Formats: sequence, C-alpha cells, structure tokens
Amino acid sequence: MSVLENPGVLLENPRYRLSGVTATVFAVLLIAGVAEGAAEYARRSAKIEQHVADMNAITVHVLIAVAAAAAVISIQVRRSRRSARQRGPSPWAAPFSATAASRLRRTIRFAGGLSLPNLARAVAAVLLVLVLLFTPFRTGMQITGGLDPNATINAWGGPTYLGAMLAHYLDGTLGFYAAAFLLSRLLLPAAAADRSASHGHRQQKA
Repeated sequence: MSVLENPGVLLENPRYRLSGVTATVFAVLLIAGVAEGAAEYARRSAKIEQHVADMNAITVHVLIAVAAAAAVISIQVRRSRRSARQRGPSPWAAPFSATAASRLRRTIRFAGGLSLPNLARAVAAVLLVLVLLFTPFRTGMQITGGLDPNATINAWGGPTYLGAMLAHYLDGTLGFYAAAFLLSRLLLPAAAADRSASHGHRQQKA
C-alpha cells in the first residue's frame, strides 16, 4: 500500500510525523525574535549611517545562492530516481520530525550508557541544537529590526531591506541545515520501537 493510498501512514510513522514540541519551540523563538527586533527598531537612531563601499557582499551571496540551488536540485533529482520505499522522508522536514526529537532525547539522556564518547556526543549535540534554536530567533529579529535603515545599509545583502533579508535568510538556512546534517550523524539511533514502526509501514507500502 502506498503513502498516497493511505495518508495515515504519514501521520503514524515517526519518520514522517512532525514533532509538536519542536514546531512549538521554533514558533515561540520566531515570535520572540520578532519582539526583540521590534524593540531594537524602537531604539533606532534618528541619524542614518553612511554607506561604506564593499561592505555589501552581494556577489558572494549570489554565488552561494547558485551553489545552494544546485545542491537542492541535485538532492531532489536523486530522490526522484529512487523508489518510494528507498526514498524515505524528505530531508528538508527531517530536522522537525518526531524521530529526530526522539533521537535527541535518547542522546542527552545517555540512552546508550554513560561513557566518555557518549558524553562528548551529548555535549556536541547540545551545541548544534543551540545553532538550530538561534536560527528562528535571529530570523524573527531581522523581520522587524531590519526596518531600521542602519541595520541594512551596510548589511551583506544591503542596502535595501529585501536584499539584506535574502542574504541573511540564505545564510541562516544554510547554517541551519548544515547543523541539522551534522546532528543527524551524531545522534544515537532511533529507539527499537520507532524502527519497528517504520519497518512495518514500509512493508505496508510495498
């Protein structure tokens, strides 16, 4: 039975199901960032800074955007060539999945036993999670804080608001998924129950 024939598979399989806690935390951080950005905007200076030549790294970010687009297209093309069974969940949704949240909990709770390697794994995981948590907060700050001309005039994508936001969001998205990729390689495997559920649903799709 395919996923299209049984949409409930997506809801029941932890590999596809989004984590409500993760989504809520990210949403709260985004809102907090918007509030912080608004506070910074309220404290803005009435004096507009002068534009400094070569401060806007627009060319660099155009090249980064082209490279990022090529990477995304390449990943999607490779996924499209695989069967539904081999394809698995979308890598773009993986950081928000219930499985990822479960693996993180197992890692920081030392489900694999208390040892020096697992302690190092947990510490590194916490540092990467902080990077992930900072991204929505920073994104929210830029939405409102970027309305201050002084915040964008010498920004990497400035001097316009739109250009600065595109550059910042590009950097933030790349940083987010780079941290998520490293985290996925670092965390302990999913619990046996989750793996069994995932295996069972793959059999149903066959």
